[in-house]
Amino acid sequence: MHRWVGLVIAGFLLIAGITGSVIAFFADLDAALNPELFRVEPPAAGAPLLDPLELQARILRQLPAGGDLRGVVLDLREGESANYYFNERENFFDPYTGRALGSRNFGDLSEGKQNLLTFVYRLHYSLALGDVGVYVFGVVALLWTIDCFVGAYLTFPVATPAAGARPRGAWLRRWARAWGIETKQLFSLVFTWHRASGLWVWGMLLVFAWSAVALNLGEQVYEPLMNRVLPHTEQPEPPAIDPPRQHPQLGVAAALERGRELMASEAKQRGFRIFREKYLDYDPEHGAYWLTVESSLDIGERLADTAVMFDGDAGQLLAFRSPTTEGARKTFDRWLIALHFGTWREGGIVYRAFVCVMGAMVSLLSITGVWIWWRKRMKRMKSARRATARSTGSDGSRSARRADDLLQAR
Repeated sequence: MHRWVGLVIAGFLLIAGITGSVIAFFADLDAALNPELFRVEPPAAGAPLLDPLELQARILRQLPAGGDLRGVVLDLREGESANYYFNERENFFDPYTGRALGSRNFGDLSEGKQNLLTFVYRLHYSLALGDVGVYVFGVVALLWTIDCFVGAYLTFPVATPAAGARPRGAWLRRWARAWGIETKQLFSLVFTWHRASGLWVWGMLLVFAWSAVALNLGEQVYEPLMNRVLPHTEQPEPPAIDPPRQHPQLGVAAALERGRELMASEAKQRGFRIFREKYLDYDPEHGAYWLTVESSLDIGERLADTAVMFDGDAGQLLAFRSPTTEGARKTFDRWLIALHFGTWREGGIVYRAFVCVMGAMVSLLSITGVWIWWRKRMKRMKSARRATARSTGSDGSRSARRADDLLQAR
């Protein structure tokens, strides 16, 4: 099982490992490759950033007639562009003036180098094949998850009959050999490295495999299985309204002020710190605003999801959400994804570097696994040829045919 599953998924994991090593530093590399989209020089020394609401107003004036922009990016930073998604494109703006810097269709390599890193990102989770690729990689991730346990089992010592009881700890001492590397010959070096390195990082391999299942086959596999083990316990959101409320009574400025009041109240009541505001969004289906911040309840900045939901007319609080206060299941899900993407705040650049190395490890495990299979296959074929030669010399053509049949079967 380990051999054939490994051969099936090896090519996919090779691509996932290489691209995963790259996108561990996705944001930094993307900005370095496309400074015209991500870097902004202040118009004058000490020039202030625009107020987020003023920036949104200037962007709205640049949209075609009938264009709408409900969300507000609140996290404006000096020297960095503001990023908005609309018209199915990623758009970049100067936070000092509101000037459009450019846009791109995420992952479309035909647009040139500005999408090189986003194309690598798409390769990582779908081979850049859209929904089909997502499902294929999801199946690969599921096979990989199962194979993590199969591979670990294969490192256990083979049970042997014994005349008497073995000394305490004998099994562990025998298993300890699987954690080491032998360097006598090339094959033994590669084989023992493949086995030992898989044990060294086994826990992280399982994290990457199962989190990939969550990301690619969430509804089909991950949710049904996890709901049996660790069901969700968070409070459901309020029901949608019919018809949707397209124009709330609270304007954007009033909604931002109200959202800040509610978030400050929740922070005081629940005892968490607010690091920075991220987004203000309006949801017509619920007739409500969402104010999202990064807080001490979040695992990392890129997955910041501490938010209050409040009515777009009356302003009353409808819901509060955070990654780590809504039960063990929500916390588990967020940690799994944060570890996969390298967004653990406390781990910082050290953990991202570790994720980069893990991508290389996944690729090398795939390569060495295929090489071990190939070497063993060549050895079996060589043995079969020798058997054929011996049989031909001693027992005629009938034995030769039997040896040929054996070779083909193997």
